[in-house]
Amino acid sequence: MIILDLELKDAPGELIKALTPISKMGINIHSVIHLREKKVDGRIPVRLVVDGLEDKTLNEMIDELEKLDVIITKVNNSIRKRDIDLVVIGHVVDTDIRDTIDRLNKYGLVIDLDLSMPDPFKESSARMKIIVDSEKLNDLYNELDKLSKEKNLLFIKSF
Repeated sequence: MIILDLELKDAPGELIKALTPISKMGINIHSVIHLREKKVDGRIPVRLVVDGLEDKTLNEMIDELEKLDVIITKVNNSIRKRDIDLVVIGHVVDTDIRDTIDRLNKYGLVIDLDLSMPDPFKESSARMKIIVDSEKLNDLYNELDKLSKEKNLLFIKSF
């Protein structure tokens, strides 16, 4: 048995969209646990239990799911992706927020951004949610340190 922890968009049809390629590959699904009450930032965690698979088939299934914007956060006890919440304080917009996001997207994917800019001449703040591969976490943190120094921004990270 293989246990997969997924994150799906909270939209009609997303669960069936994720299950369809698994079914088409002939993989037997033992259970689906849909955790609607744990919705975060428009995504819902789902736990799937499927038959044991060869590594090749498992990787093909993961590739197919990721093409559908399904985030696989965990396979059995191996954490694949992490959600990182950041608060950014400083002249977030004036220091080219697009550049900041592009540089962070090299190591993960910024999936949510909330910006607060009470005065165009004063510091602003933003909250970002980033999905990052576990093996790229240190690289992401190094990039945050570089951005902090270059742009005089303060990043407050979740762990």
